Amino acid sequence: MDVRQKSVILGAILGAGMGALGGYLFTRGLDLPREQEDERGLSLRSVPPGELVRLVIAIMAVLRGIAELGERI
Repeated sequence: MDVRQKSVILGAILGAGMGALGGYLFTRGLDLPREQEDERGLSLRSVPPGELVRLVIAIMAVLRGIAELGERI
């Protein structure tokens, strides 16, 4: 295996681990007690669009940082 293949495999493993950790932290946040309990549950409609935009921008910033790191090395 060359360096490119190893870095893709390592990135996939780290990405899966970070995704699992993010899912765990997200569901842990759902278990916290709330002042106003909503019986509808979680849906994409309950997430404000502004929060989704902030999340996408944050993900793109992380990916850009990783790409810039690869250019420096």
